[in-house]
This record gives sequence, C-alpha cells and structure tokens, in this order.
Amino acid sequence: MKKMTTRFATALLLCVLCAAPAFAKAKSRVITVGQDFVVGSATVKAGTYIFSIDDATNELTVLAKKTKEVVARAETRAQTRSGKGPFRLDFQLVENNGTQTLASIAFEGDKNSYTLAGSSAAAR
Repeated sequence: MKKMTTRFATALLLCVLCAAPAFAKAKSRVITVGQDFVVGSATVKAGTYIFSIDDATNELTVLAKKTKEVVARAETRAQTRSGKGPFRLDFQLVENNGTQTLASIAFEGDKNSYTLAGSSAAAR
C-alpha cells in the first residue's frame, strides 16, 4: 500500500511539473501607434495593434486588432526594469537608416522590459 501511494504521489507531482509551462500566459496589450515602424523584418503601418509577448518562447507578436492577423514577429530578450513601480507603458522606437524601428517594449504594471533582438536601443 505504501509503495503504491508513493508511486501515485510521484506520478501526480510529475504531471503538475509538466503542466506548469502549459499555463504560462502571454502578456498582451492593445496599442495605437501614430507612425509606420519596423518590427524584425516587417514594416508595420500606423494603426491599432495587439502586442503580445510570450515569455516561454521569448517572442513578440504584433496582430492587427480588427482581423487578428499576425503582422510581425520578433525575438525578444527580457530585462528587469530598474526602480520601483508603478511601471508604465514604454514603447521605444529608434531611427535606423531613415526608418523607425521598434527597439523595446514594456507593458504597464510589468516588471520586465523586452528588447527586440537585433535592435540597438538608444539610451534616453
């Protein structure tokens, strides 16, 4: 009986550990941008978009708000914000060869800032 209970408890613990990543939720916000900009290799027109960051894959996805169609994707790197909250939305564009490129994004209330791979965020 004791051996069976131990095996059951071990199996239950294994199931819980395997299921935890499945419950990781992507963070997303609706943001209206007033100018064209580049995310990764895609140009995004001015408009309202859903910006979603998946911590499990370290990926930013930009979706059109009306159609929910994926407009752009880019790899990100998370960094902890300095200072104390409350944290606000931080949407940083940098000029790169005459075009505005998304360098980093941080959502309000989130302690992490996400820098896009391949971007050179200018210090402000």
